[in-house]
Amino acid sequence: MRRKYFIYSFTVLLFALAGVSCKKFLDVNQNLNNPTPASVQLSFVLSAAERNISNNLALGTGLGNTMAVYTHQITGRVAADRYGAGSSGWEGLYGAISNLNVIINRGTAEKRFVYVGISKILKAYTFSMMVDVWGDVPYSEFDRFEEGITQPKFDKGIEIYPKLIALIDEGIADLNNPTVNPSKPGADDYIYKGNVTNWIKAANTIKLKLYTQVRLVQNVQAQVTALLASPATLINSHAESFMMPYGPIGATDDRHPAFGDYNATQRGGQLFSPWLYEIMKGRNATILNGLTDPRIPYYVYNQKSAPGGTNPTPENCTDFRDGGFISILFGSNGSCRDGSNSQTYSLVGIYPSGGRYDDGAARSINSIGAQNAGTGARPHEFITYADRLYLEAELIHAGLAPGDARLAFSKALDASFAHVDNVIVNFVKPGSAGAAQTVPAIATLPATTTYKAGVLAAYDAGNAAKKLEYIMTEKWINRIENPVDNYTDYRRTGYPVLFAPAPEGNVTSVTGPNGVVTPVQNDRKYPWSLPFSATEIGLNSNAPPQKVPESFKVFWQP
Repeated sequence: MRRKYFIYSFTVLLFALAGVSCKKFLDVNQNLNNPTPASVQLSFVLSAAERNISNNLALGTGLGNTMAVYTHQITGRVAADRYGAGSSGWEGLYGAISNLNVIINRGTAEKRFVYVGISKILKAYTFSMMVDVWGDVPYSEFDRFEEGITQPKFDKGIEIYPKLIALIDEGIADLNNPTVNPSKPGADDYIYKGNVTNWIKAANTIKLKLYTQVRLVQNVQAQVTALLASPATLINSHAESFMMPYGPIGATDDRHPAFGDYNATQRGGQLFSPWLYEIMKGRNATILNGLTDPRIPYYVYNQKSAPGGTNPTPENCTDFRDGGFISILFGSNGSCRDGSNSQTYSLVGIYPSGGRYDDGAARSINSIGAQNAGTGARPHEFITYADRLYLEAELIHAGLAPGDARLAFSKALDASFAHVDNVIVNFVKPGSAGAAQTVPAIATLPATTTYKAGVLAAYDAGNAAKKLEYIMTEKWINRIENPVDNYTDYRRTGYPVLFAPAPEGNVTSVTGPNGVVTPVQNDRKYPWSLPFSATEIGLNSNAPPQKVPESFKVFWQP
């Protein structure tokens, strides 16, 4: 089993070092159990690890898209439809952790403590995400091949979480170590460019997130109160958000993974969910009813116009249609589910993927050209300033921290809209695309002011449970690019309320806005975690039996 991890780690580093001292790196006399000999710079290892973590969590990745379907933000003709996905992301995340361990071990010996501190924080964050998804994972015995441990045991999630908090504290101590470092991260640190202050703020905010996630099974009042008492030690502005940048197409294409549907020859695996769309349109009878979300054209790009418009005719019949919005229903058994509609489907837009803003022109991506459609330079969000404010609103609402929950929620809403502008202006830069666009700033639109006022009025009218639902629903809408955390939030709070097509095995129907009735079916109960990696179970004699995802809960679930 350990060999599996080594091979992945070695491959990651090989790509990172392509063209840089390849002869020395591939010397057959090197010890192959040490994938990063002294000749390999830690800067390459850090860059590869950061990108690898993001490439396994972001919207558009295997794990990211599974979680986005499970939380009904996207849909499509994919395995996650009807809750049937596998364990994607396991090997990739462990590969990244192997690389981080190399930095921690070598960096400590070489007194490169800033590299070590960053790597410990990233390692703790990555393991926390794995616990959140799978529950129990190899932790204490992972990557100890040289000590003779080839079949690491699975640790319980409840035992891992406290160790992650301790590891984060170790990382902060390393960053504060006054020892003179032979070298420090700079451009090789894609996330913060070696800014130690921002890394410490991210570390503290990760702790706040972890404490929030365990609040139903552990008293965390003292810990969260202490953290929130010093907001300047947390992510406290958009510029400090914990994010992984992606770039536009260039000599090497490093665009955001969710931009891939713009390049695809056959689209349909990553479509905007009708459930989320209807909520944002204000049509859900139980939440945000009558409130039209101004973010819709930033979230969804329509390739077709409404009937009677300039480009209304689809290639084939459509499963779900509302004017120019065309998608597929979760669990659909409809006759139009599998037809080719690559130039018809509405795509994930400029904010979630770095694609296009919906300006109403209703142009197919093929007519624009996949290379010109957008820049794809959208960062992956580990934790943003808006996320931190939503955590604060939830904690105050739960009575675990002092303050005004409504005020914190109001600030989180403001930060959500400002974050859209921050991402588009400072990262995506739509004016630099082949088919450039001018995108209006959403934070200052009158429609945004109206929407926020309506949300707060509905919040004020709700009871305690409804207030929490508003907080978590708005957090879910805002954080479309980080679907793994949305999956976690739903399982621990029950919000947002998700689409439930039918009791498993049964068929019901959905009537679309255009009157079309589509049968939908759900094959199984909601999965409370993902199945363990089948490869892991096959290679590791200490792995437990494969779980039943519908009944295996993560320890922090009530």
